[in-house]
Amino acid sequence: MMPWYLRRLARMELREVVSRVRTAARLPRDWGRYCTGGSATPPAELHAVPRPFPVNAHAKGAPVDRLRIFDLDFPVSFDFDWHRDYRNNKQAARRFGPMLDTRDPSAVGDIKYIWEINRHQYLSALAYADGSEQNIPYIVRSLDRWLRENPYLCGVNWTSSLELGLRVISWSLLYPRIACEMVRDTDLMQRWLGSLYLHLQRIHLHRSVYSSANNHLVGELVGLYVGAVCFPLWRESRGWAVEAREALEQEIQTQVSNDGVNREQAMSYHLFTLELLLLAYTVAKNLGEPFSNNFEQRLRAMMHYLDAVATSTGDLPWYGDSDDGRGFLFSKEESPLAVTTQLGALLFNDASLWRFSKGLTAATRALIPSATPALAEGKRAGSELFQDGGMAAVDTHDGSRKLVMDFGRLGYTRIAAHGHADALSIWLAIDDEYFIVDCGTYAYHSNPAWRTFFRGTAAHNTARIDGKDQSVMGGRFLWTSKANARLLRFEDRGNNVLIEAEHDGYTRLNDPVMHRRSVSFDRHTGSVALSDTFQCNDRHEVELFFHLHEDTRINRIETGVADTTWRGRHIVFGSPDHGLKWEFVRGGDQPILGWRSRCFGQKQPIPSLRIGGSLHNTTTIHTNIYIQE
Repeated sequence: MMPWYLRRLARMELREVVSRVRTAARLPRDWGRYCTGGSATPPAELHAVPRPFPVNAHAKGAPVDRLRIFDLDFPVSFDFDWHRDYRNNKQAARRFGPMLDTRDPSAVGDIKYIWEINRHQYLSALAYADGSEQNIPYIVRSLDRWLRENPYLCGVNWTSSLELGLRVISWSLLYPRIACEMVRDTDLMQRWLGSLYLHLQRIHLHRSVYSSANNHLVGELVGLYVGAVCFPLWRESRGWAVEAREALEQEIQTQVSNDGVNREQAMSYHLFTLELLLLAYTVAKNLGEPFSNNFEQRLRAMMHYLDAVATSTGDLPWYGDSDDGRGFLFSKEESPLAVTTQLGALLFNDASLWRFSKGLTAATRALIPSATPALAEGKRAGSELFQDGGMAAVDTHDGSRKLVMDFGRLGYTRIAAHGHADALSIWLAIDDEYFIVDCGTYAYHSNPAWRTFFRGTAAHNTARIDGKDQSVMGGRFLWTSKANARLLRFEDRGNNVLIEAEHDGYTRLNDPVMHRRSVSFDRHTGSVALSDTFQCNDRHEVELFFHLHEDTRINRIETGVADTTWRGRHIVFGSPDHGLKWEFVRGGDQPILGWRSRCFGQKQPIPSLRIGGSLHNTTTIHTNIYIQE
């Protein structure tokens, strides 16, 4: 691990190094509190439900007949070992948490599988499920067991402030449903509130900073805010709420572009942070202390960006990292797109956002109990260029085809933790679903070879030079050299749109290469014409990749043409250029190519078109994509 720490240190500014040294200096004090159990301050009084409580208790969510943790299924009544990675049958040690290395699979297994269980979001979904009364004893018993088996700073469940924040959110949301059971057991109530206090206190003292201040910081701040205002039982509660609120006002401006794109360049984290920010906004509104107009406008922009890239049925271009994380959960059956856009439609009186959900979601019933379903959809937002966010999303005149292109940054902060090497990548949707797709993520802490592939350039619909990625990986969540992309032209010519952009990721080579991509999109047919220009002086090997939906059938492939069928349509790739090798790879492992991960921990073969050849000085490669009925 030492090489990783050195590379990570090299990406830090001096002030971050100083901050982390100060954090390390707190370890002796933390050890002392670990030995004494944390010394939680008792609340001023015990409440059945603090009044006013900003979450409405109901039991109108979807029924729950199993507990699904990524690719694993458990019975509803399952008593989890809170320190076990069930995916890899690995037990994490129950000792002083701050000294445990959660990045080391040999020590803790895949930490995502442990943390996902300990977020307790499955408990909040159970609390609001249809017929949830029968689940309440199990929920209370689970909380009791968690408190007994996770004393302060003992084990991996105290090592991440984000995990503390998400657990606080789950506890806050499910509490109205279990309050009557809890107050009957004074000992349990006192232990639970004591742990809640220690959660909030630790988030306050150990927030993510500098290069780590991405979605983690948002989750921590929302957890601190929601916990403090839902349970204003301690003298610090008001101060914590004000602190978190002020920081959230700043972070939404910093982490979200002016046109609403999350700067981590990851669709999953766009949804994740949007859920969290909407939760804070709604809770504050319910308490009569709304966030600022600037906060509201940035939330609106985030949802309008989703509206622009989503198909009519809510399929999305899944770029960047994804761990299927949710900011909160009232029902496992409700997608983050449906939850966020419905809340936005109701909070901001914007019927254009209603199209992704039918009836009221369990989240809406809990957070906006007076809501009624919208009767009609409004006109969709017209934005197609998100220049500050580095994305474009253009449609045909009839809205049946959509092209998305990425010309943004690799990711957010100096380490760009959740970005992928996907500069100038494209996605193409036909009718309700994306046909040219992103390969996904699959794994974080385990399976390093697969982690490398899914982040790398070959897993995206763009070009790779000399077998190298556009940007250089320094670790699982670290980039040491980053491609810089920029938009050159965006021209709406009525019947077609021209997008031109370039990136400098390969100028680091001994013979520098600049990649420029020009994309022409036909607004009548949805056909696409690509021109990839590689400016260089010497010889290089180039590969173009196009990753297709798993249901695509390959009819014919030869040099210069690939004929496919998908959803009853012929989609043909063609090129007038000679001297290139065309091939499809499906489920390859030497090297890895032709895979897609729709969900964390799962992968499946897909057909990936690879067009390869040699560059001799500056060269342009043309690729045309035709959609035939």
